[in-house]
Amino acid sequence: MSSRFGFPLLVGAALSAALAASARADDNLLRGPHPFLKENDLEAHVLIANGLGSSMSGAKLAFDYGYRLTSGPYALGIDLALNLQQAACTQTGSQGVCGPDTGTLFETLAGARWKFRTPIPLVPFVSAQGGIVFSFPNGADAAAGPMARVVGGANYFFFDWLGLGAAVGFSFGYLDYDSTFTGGSHGYAVFDVGGGVEFQF
Repeated sequence: MSSRFGFPLLVGAALSAALAASARADDNLLRGPHPFLKENDLEAHVLIANGLGSSMSGAKLAFDYGYRLTSGPYALGIDLALNLQQAACTQTGSQGVCGPDTGTLFETLAGARWKFRTPIPLVPFVSAQGGIVFSFPNGADAAAGPMARVVGGANYFFFDWLGLGAAVGFSFGYLDYDSTFTGGSHGYAVFDVGGGVEFQF
């Protein structure tokens, strides 16, 4: 083959391969119901948390691992979660001391998640979890306590393994603070909302 025609043929072959790959990817795009073929999923959400009462408010990262137990229009699975929340320090008083409603929280949870099949690749879900919350407030000793969490939302799946969506959650429980905590109630209640991504495998 002469060099005069070799380069155009190579470029043409590369373009053909790229177009074929694009067509295959387009063929894999979900257009109907999600098939629920894969048993495992990982989710990550970025949330804005609003603490009620003396509970902390701030940014929250939520990570979930799920294992599907059943198929059908109402798929049931195990849901394990680890959530990290950071409440920024806002200095109060003449001495610039951070309030006890600031600091860091960890939620460690286990529960169940229900996913619902729809005619399009939109998968609504509801999750109920229970576990332990760990609080590290500014100006007071750390504490832990029992908690529960409910979450609802929906993910739109572009492929059977990749979805984007939004979630709304409410966490509530009790934190066993000692006498160093002077911020008010030991009750724990946080409302959060945000978006994220789900990978299935």
